[in-house]
Amino acid sequence: MWWVTVTLLWWCGTAAIPSPGSDQWICPEIFQQPLVECSCDMPHTLRCTGDGTALTIITKKLQSLKAASISLLDCTVDNVTELTGPLLEGVSLHGLVISSGEMKLVNPTAFKGLASPLQALGLPNNQLTAVPTAALKSLPELDRLDLSGNRLKILDGGSFKGLRNLSFIDLSDNAITKISPNALDNLPQLKILRLRRNRLSLAAIAKLNPQPTIEELDLSENLLVGPLGSKTFPKMECLKDLQLSHNSLSSIKMGALQGTLNLTTLRIQHNLIDVIEDHAFIHLTTLVTLDLAHNRIVAVSGASLAHLSLLTELDLRHNFLRALTADLIQPLKSLKVLRLDDNDISIIASDALKPNTILKHLTLLENPLNCDCSLIEFGIWLTNSSIPTEDKATAVCTTPPSLENGLLIQISTDSLLCGEEDQDTMVMAPLSSTPYKTKVNLKDIQYDGKEIRLVWHVEDEAIPYSCDTVFIYEEDGANEVLIESFPFKCNSTNMVDPSSLEVTMPISLQIHHNYRYCVALFGANSLDDVSLILGCSDMLPLVQNPVITQNSFIGQVPNVASIQANLSSAGRLSLEILIYPDVITCELNVVILDQSTLLSQKKLPCDQPKYTFIDLTSGPYRVCANVVLDQSKPKCVTVFRKESPKFTMLDIAFVTIFSILCIMIIGLIWCVRKILLKPKLQTHQCFLPPECEEEVQHNRYVKLQATTKL
Repeated sequence: MWWVTVTLLWWCGTAAIPSPGSDQWICPEIFQQPLVECSCDMPHTLRCTGDGTALTIITKKLQSLKAASISLLDCTVDNVTELTGPLLEGVSLHGLVISSGEMKLVNPTAFKGLASPLQALGLPNNQLTAVPTAALKSLPELDRLDLSGNRLKILDGGSFKGLRNLSFIDLSDNAITKISPNALDNLPQLKILRLRRNRLSLAAIAKLNPQPTIEELDLSENLLVGPLGSKTFPKMECLKDLQLSHNSLSSIKMGALQGTLNLTTLRIQHNLIDVIEDHAFIHLTTLVTLDLAHNRIVAVSGASLAHLSLLTELDLRHNFLRALTADLIQPLKSLKVLRLDDNDISIIASDALKPNTILKHLTLLENPLNCDCSLIEFGIWLTNSSIPTEDKATAVCTTPPSLENGLLIQISTDSLLCGEEDQDTMVMAPLSSTPYKTKVNLKDIQYDGKEIRLVWHVEDEAIPYSCDTVFIYEEDGANEVLIESFPFKCNSTNMVDPSSLEVTMPISLQIHHNYRYCVALFGANSLDDVSLILGCSDMLPLVQNPVITQNSFIGQVPNVASIQANLSSAGRLSLEILIYPDVITCELNVVILDQSTLLSQKKLPCDQPKYTFIDLTSGPYRVCANVVLDQSKPKCVTVFRKESPKFTMLDIAFVTIFSILCIMIIGLIWCVRKILLKPKLQTHQCFLPPECEEEVQHNRYVKLQATTKL
C-alpha cells in the first residue's frame, strides 16, 4: 500500500494542497492496543492499523484536533467487509486510503460530512466487484481514484457519474473484460488511465468512444491478441504515453495507431511481434521512445522507421535480428540510444554507422559477431565514438575462433581478415589462455525462497575493481531470457578479501528452474583505464537451501585425456572425448581442421562428450579438443577416412567368369553322383503309396505279412 500513499501524496498532498510548515507539525497520538495503532513517517501523513473499530477511534481523535493538520490518512484495517457511514464526519483531509482485503461494499453515505473536499481516494486491495458510484457522488471534487487490486469486471456508462474532476484513475489488477463505449465519457479532466493486469481484448478497446484528454494509458498484461492496426485504438489526440507490454500482439500494420498523432512513448515489449510493415509508424511522427524488446523481430526495414525523425531511444533487445544495417539507423536522425542485446547479429554493414552518426548508448551484448574485415569500419567508429566504455565492451567477437571472446575495441584492424588470408590464423587456442579469459567465476549459491546469495571468486589480475550489476537469465527452451538485473555498488579496496565477492539479492525465483548468473565489474588497470569484467555461471538448476558449488574451484581443473575418432566412408566423423577427472559442469571446445583451415567448430557439455560431424568429403582431418577452463594445449588426433574397396571392370569380369565356372562344376558333380547312387527296384518298394496301384499294394502287403509270421 505504500506506493498508493506516495502517489496520492505527490499528486494531492504535497503538490496540489498547501499544508502547515514542518515546524508546526505534531503527529497525533492515537494508540489503543489491540484496537488501533498510528504513526507518522512523514509530515502531515498518518498511517494506522487496527481492527473493525479502528476507524471510529481515529475519527473521534481527529475531530478533536483544532487545526487541519492531516493531509493524508492511510488505514489498513482487519475484519471489515463493508465501509459504513458517515465516515470521518467533520474531519478535514486531502487524501484517504482504506484497505482491508475483505471489503465488498461501500455505503452510499460513507464519505458524507467531510470538513473539506476530498481530492484523492484509494480503496486498493479489497474485494469490490463494482465501482462504488453511489458513495463517490459525495466527492464531486475528487481528482484521483485508486481501485486497483479489487474484483471489478465491467465498467458501464455510469461507473464514474458525477466525477468530472477526475484526472487519474487506477484500475490495475482487476478482472475487467468489458468497458462500455461511453464508460469514460463526461470525464473532461481525465489524463491518466491505468488498466494494467486485467482481461481486456483489442475488440473491447477499439469500441471505446474517442478520448480527447487522456495523456497516459497503461494496458500492459491484458489479453491483447493479434495485429496492431490503424483502427485498434479510438481517437486519442492528447495521448503521449502508451504501454502495451506483456500481451500477445503479433505484428504492427501499416499506419498503426492512426488516432494517436501526438504519441511520444510507445512500449510494446514482451509480445509476439515478428513483422513490422513498411510505413507502420507513418502517423507517429512525434514518437521519441520506442520499446520493442522481447519480441520475434527478424528484420527492420528502413521504410518501417522512415517517419520517426524525432525518435531518440530504440530498444530491440531479445529479438532475432541477424544484421545491423543502414536501413535500421540512417532514417532515425535524432537517435541517441540503441539497444540490441541478445539478438543473432553477426554482420554489421560498413555503412550502418557513419562518422556523423552520434549515439550516446549502443549495446550489443550476447550477439554472435563475426569479426572479419567487414567489421573494420564499425570497429573504427566504435573506437572513436563517445559512447561509454561499458557500452563499447558489449561488442564481443564469436568468430573466427582465434578472436573468440575478444572485445572488438581491443582488436587491431590488421587482425580483422577475410577469405584465404585468415586461414593461417584459424587455429584453436584454449579460451582460457586468451587475453579475454573469464576473471570472475561463481563459487557457490544459496537460496532460501526469498533471497539469493551468490559468492564469486575474482582472479588477482581483475583486482582492483568496482561493482556494477548482477544479471539473472532463465532457460526458455533453446534460448535464455533475462529476467532480473540487480545493480549494486562496491569497491575492492574496502574489502578484507577482494578475491571473494558476495552478493545477496531479495528476489523470488522458481525452484528447479534453470538459471544463469552473470556479474559485471569495472576493473581499473590505471587511473584512466577502466575495463568491463564479465563473469557468468553455467546454467544451474535452482534448489532451496543446499549450496551448489562450481567444479571449477574444487580440486583439479578437468582436461582432455583422450579423443576417439572414426571417419566413415559416408563422410561422418564420430568422436568421443574422455575427460579426467570426471566432471559435468564444464564445457568442451572441439574443432575440425583440414591442414590449417577450420572446417567446423562445436562446443559440448562435459557430461555429453560425444558428437558426429557430417558432410566431410576427404581426409585426413585434424581433430582438436580442450576444456574451456584448461590452460594447457588442446589435445589433437589425426583421422583418416576408411575407404571402401574399389573394383575395376576387369575385376568384375574375372569374378563373374569364376562364379559361372564354379556353378557348372557343382552342377556336373551333382549329376554324376545322382547316376551312381541310383537305387535298384526291390519288392518292398511297392509299399510306397505313390509308386504302386492300390490293389497290388494290398496283395503284396498280405504276402509280406504272412512271410513275416512264418
